[in-house]
Amino acid sequence: MQESNLNSNFNFEPKVFLGYTIRYWYLPLIGIILGISYAYYQIRYTPPTYSVDSRILLKDEYSSWGQEYFLPGMELVSARNRLVNEIGIFKSFPLMKRVAIDLDWNLSYYKIGNIKTSEMYPKSEFEVELLNEIQPLMFFIDFTTPEKFRVATDKNSLSESEELSVGQSFNVGGSELKLKFVSSEVYSGSVYKVEIRALDQIANMLQSSLNISVENEESSILILNQNNSNPYKAIDFLNSLMQAYIDLGVEMNNQIASNTIEFVDNQLEIIADSLVITESSLESFQRRNFEDRIFVREEVENMERVFDYEGELSKRNIQKQYYNGLIKAIQSDDEIAIPSSAIFGFDDPNVDLMVSDLRQLINERKETSFGFKDDNQNMKMLTEKIDKSKSALTIVARSNQRQVERLIDSLKNVVKREELKVLRLPKEQRQYFNLKRKNKLSNDLYTFLLNKRSEASIAKASKVTKAQILDFANPYSVSFVGPVSSKIYLKSIIAGLGVPLFIIFLLYFFNNKIVDITDLDKNTKIPILGTIAHRPNIETNVIVSQNLKSVVSEAFRSIRTNLNFMIGGKNLAKILVTSSVSGEGKTFTSINLASVYALSGKKTILVGADLRKPKIAADFNLDNSVGLSNVLIGKKTVQEAIFNTGVENLDVLLSGPIPPNPAELLESKSMENIMEELGQNYETIIIDSPPLGLVTDALIIKKFVDASIYIVRHHYTKKAYLENLNQLYENKQLENFGIVVNAVKTNKGIAGYGYGYGYGYGYGYGYGYGYYSEDTKNKG
Repeated sequence: MQESNLNSNFNFEPKVFLGYTIRYWYLPLIGIILGISYAYYQIRYTPPTYSVDSRILLKDEYSSWGQEYFLPGMELVSARNRLVNEIGIFKSFPLMKRVAIDLDWNLSYYKIGNIKTSEMYPKSEFEVELLNEIQPLMFFIDFTTPEKFRVATDKNSLSESEELSVGQSFNVGGSELKLKFVSSEVYSGSVYKVEIRALDQIANMLQSSLNISVENEESSILILNQNNSNPYKAIDFLNSLMQAYIDLGVEMNNQIASNTIEFVDNQLEIIADSLVITESSLESFQRRNFEDRIFVREEVENMERVFDYEGELSKRNIQKQYYNGLIKAIQSDDEIAIPSSAIFGFDDPNVDLMVSDLRQLINERKETSFGFKDDNQNMKMLTEKIDKSKSALTIVARSNQRQVERLIDSLKNVVKREELKVLRLPKEQRQYFNLKRKNKLSNDLYTFLLNKRSEASIAKASKVTKAQILDFANPYSVSFVGPVSSKIYLKSIIAGLGVPLFIIFLLYFFNNKIVDITDLDKNTKIPILGTIAHRPNIETNVIVSQNLKSVVSEAFRSIRTNLNFMIGGKNLAKILVTSSVSGEGKTFTSINLASVYALSGKKTILVGADLRKPKIAADFNLDNSVGLSNVLIGKKTVQEAIFNTGVENLDVLLSGPIPPNPAELLESKSMENIMEELGQNYETIIIDSPPLGLVTDALIIKKFVDASIYIVRHHYTKKAYLENLNQLYENKQLENFGIVVNAVKTNKGIAGYGYGYGYGYGYGYGYGYGYYSEDTKNKG
């Protein structure tokens, strides 16, 4: 928990991180080498990619307005297009399938080289003929001679395959095939790959490879783009796509015109029969009567007014029939396209807009059905939208139909009033009037519908497109995309350098050991008394007495000086040496600190107060059978337990046999008596105590001393250990307390401290680990 808190207060130190980077210099170097190697491989083995563009102008919501007034019937093919919808049509699966059929790319041929595999397009050195249905398949061909070849689905098994002759049919993966053409460019040893794809597979590939953008926000010009390793393939695809889009628009317009013609033809069949009857009756009547004897001027004018009203009535009947036909078409399962109301001599923009939206939804569902089943969520949503649109359109059509019916009833009343004037005529005149009126009504309606059919035919024949190709894709619109060597090398080097640096940063971030002076500055306020340089492969902890001029000896002299200032010039200096856990160099520091005091002329004794795991005896080649523990229990006197170390002015009181109750013995009156006796005979007492982080022995002994030293080992002591130390220091349980940093790698030191930075996981000790068990000898 303490370690987690320390990491949560993480502050980035560039100097420390630089030290980590220098320590692990080989990681960035390896990363750069791997990055350059990857870049070289990618550049060498990646086929070049080219970008191809084409431009097409679409009729937007305004560009087509007006052309419907140039010729009758043009309103049928003057649909208003929304740019976003047209982009959706360009990327739709049905359109892509039309393009796939037109391109006929079911078979793709590749030539396998020593470095790269290249597609042979538009010209291949041989052609394969499919003798049965297309099945997705990939196989390899090896030409032993221009007339002989081997084929296999695995390139490595080509040599084991049977040799075949050109023109001979062969079976691969259930497909019956035959080589129908082999050019003279094929030579022995050439290996080729052939891929057979289904139409749907090709359509999906084309669909995913197409990129569409608008030239600018105000424009209805689309830029179609495809990236391809073969620019000729991209050119053919884009040109075929634009043409298929235009053809689809013409077909959709023709469908509307065709439905209009069908609608009108149905009405003409009904009216034609009525027209034949009325004309026959009128001719028969005229044969029986002379025209000049039937009518006078006044009566003719009354009849013409009736004809005018009935002409208007006829138009309203057509309008009524349109709404009736519209409702039937909506309710039909065929979902045929409904013509515009303007075709039938009236304008209903609301209905026309709803019909256009319904057509769009029906087409969208049709396109979606190619890729999804009926139970798909998208299909269900589209079906629900279509049903709602049909319902709304039916309501509007019925409402308009009722309005037209009311208008028709009103016109009929007007016609009846005019007919009353005609009824005063003689019987023959009235008969002629009725026959003439019926004939005129049928004839006018028939003529009107014939004109509309003619207009629909004109619209169908016009083949008005909803787009115009501005720029075909061609070799001049091809641009090289990659691989660009400089970019690939730059990205690879950045990645090769970035990944190792990130790993080093993680090591730095999750580090829980003391590796830099800033780690101590941030985690404790206890003063640093000095640092001791790391000395690898030392045979003994006794260093100072063997070489008084060494760097280590000088470091201990500096520590001694700082301790003298801390003690305040007392004649008797009692110093406690402790640490957090085993392996931090506590015994090493105790021995050499005692040596540097002794060599300065002060009579010094080193007390082995670590009764739990004594180590001092081995360094002086002494027997630990007699020591402090014997004195504490009264088996020996102090003088009997003291031995000479061989170093001038330095004696040692070993720990002695390990007792079962070391804490109680150190806290006893006997320990106090021993310290008093030693104080009478020596000028300096150095006490090697147990680790402070493991047991309380050091806290028991601290009442006998004037100053305490806490050993921190570079790259070994954990930051969390300082938390407990800080509490003791702040609570004044440890006074005259200082830190000595041990095993500092001086080649990475910092000026002023000689204290290095870097990182290492050489030990991995935790609280309590290793102290009561056998551990590796860690010295210096």
